[in-house]
Amino acid sequence: MIRRAVAVSLVVLGSGAAAYPQGVEIDHKAVGCIVVGKYPKMNACFTPAANVARSRVYFRPEGTPSWYYVDMKSDQPCFAGVLPRPGKKLVGKKIEYYVEAQDKTFNAARTTEYGPVVVNSAQECKKEVPVAPFLNNAAVAVFPAVPAGFVGAGIGTAAVVGIAAAGAAAAGTAAVVASNNNNDTTTTTAPVAIVTTTTTVAPAPVATTTTTVPTAGNRPPFAVLTTSPDPPSGPTPLTVTFDLCKSTDPDGNPLSFFFNFGDGAQASGSCVETHTYVASSSVDVRKAANFEFTGNVVDPSGASASRSRTVTVQPPPPPSTTTTTTTTTTTTTLAPCPKPTATIVNTFQSSCNVGAQVSATNTDAVTVCATFTSSCLTLQSQSQSLPPNCAPATQDGDWFGNVTVPSNGCYEITAQATNKCGGSATAGPSETFLSSCSSPGLRPSEGASLLWFSDLRLDSGRLQVVMNGSTSSYPERGRSLAMTPIKEGGNRVEAIVVEAAGKAGSWTIDMSSSPAIQAGSIRVLAGEVESIGATAVTFKLKGTAGERLVFTFVKK
Repeated sequence: MIRRAVAVSLVVLGSGAAAYPQGVEIDHKAVGCIVVGKYPKMNACFTPAANVARSRVYFRPEGTPSWYYVDMKSDQPCFAGVLPRPGKKLVGKKIEYYVEAQDKTFNAARTTEYGPVVVNSAQECKKEVPVAPFLNNAAVAVFPAVPAGFVGAGIGTAAVVGIAAAGAAAAGTAAVVASNNNNDTTTTTAPVAIVTTTTTVAPAPVATTTTTVPTAGNRPPFAVLTTSPDPPSGPTPLTVTFDLCKSTDPDGNPLSFFFNFGDGAQASGSCVETHTYVASSSVDVRKAANFEFTGNVVDPSGASASRSRTVTVQPPPPPSTTTTTTTTTTTTTLAPCPKPTATIVNTFQSSCNVGAQVSATNTDAVTVCATFTSSCLTLQSQSQSLPPNCAPATQDGDWFGNVTVPSNGCYEITAQATNKCGGSATAGPSETFLSSCSSPGLRPSEGASLLWFSDLRLDSGRLQVVMNGSTSSYPERGRSLAMTPIKEGGNRVEAIVVEAAGKAGSWTIDMSSSPAIQAGSIRVLAGEVESIGATAVTFKLKGTAGERLVFTFVKK
């Protein structure tokens, strides 16, 4: 057997872990080698752990534009995310990855990106290069699908891989994890049960390899999702009905339906499902709980489409306490009822959710409102008029209110404090926020980001937009807004048609409302141009999946 020495430069987040304001600190020991045919297990610890609402490992094969991810699960004393098995075609290539965590106030933290090399065995790595711990068998849910080069395939946004291969250890035995390269220490995990079927979103036993790429002549289905209530938000316990029955298949084939409710529960079979969400009273009662629902529709050839919604569940109120008091009657002169005061201390937002922390005195109730404004944008789509969207705040020292806004656009937050004497006080308005229901919310003043407007005129159409090879968004048919980080100097935008009904159309990307782009710097590298201006370009689309559009621009 011939050994190859693989040397990799590592950045280890340990004592040098990055701390993020109002977020979490990530402690992750980066790896330099991944063993082919094994399930890599990426471990990380978060401080403070109680603040973590969601953690993920994002990964992709070297040289590909799109990121894939797996959710991390508790693996005491920390968390672990298990990746699918890299196949032999990836030997000698890098698997790029990073760890991300989001806290309960919608702030995100992430490590730098690492590039371990896929090797045939742990012995091919130098002793000083850590090898990724691995499992011989596992069940792995990959979003949105299993990338090329990895073993296994699945359906839609939740691709399940990882049934033990022939000759694997029997159920109940320990799964071996890679040595730490000092040739004298090997660690094993707890016993792992080996299964032969799964009831996750794949429509066939996971031992059967499937693919989301349609067969020749077959067109993928079109997913339509409605919810009741709409938007899916309300106090706990919240019962939501998810309806995929209006989904269609252009070839007239029957469809299968799969539901992932985002809280660990799943269902399949019927095109409509009802699920009840509960926000635990053990969590911070000041904040709502968010669950990411995903629904998949699959045709008999394995082609699929999916739709997702964020379910927001308001937590239960703090437990009340009962006290016994002795009342005595005295004659006193009551002082006048004091007037309330209110001040907005902090604001927070994520996607279509915005909120505020309010400091108030002489107050019995506080209401937080988000008011639509067109002051920060000049786009034609912002000329609408929407009433304020308000929600009551809960008290825990200060008052905390969370509002789900009904539309993309710019919002200002105000708060009103009242008391039983009829007094009232108003705080705000706050700074202006940009809310985009398809991407994380950002302030328009953030100079390192590009605000862009998409108008996709394509039946049943959807694009994947990749900015500088890493940041992706998925604008669908119609108008939408997005805000994307950009770099100094030249920037590259690549868009790929991922869903289409076969009819011609067009796509306009307009950056005229952003001060970040140098006018006249747009250069088209791929795609048929209908028109091009100083800060906007319109492409003609053939209406076929896989069609590629590429252009560059220069940041001021």
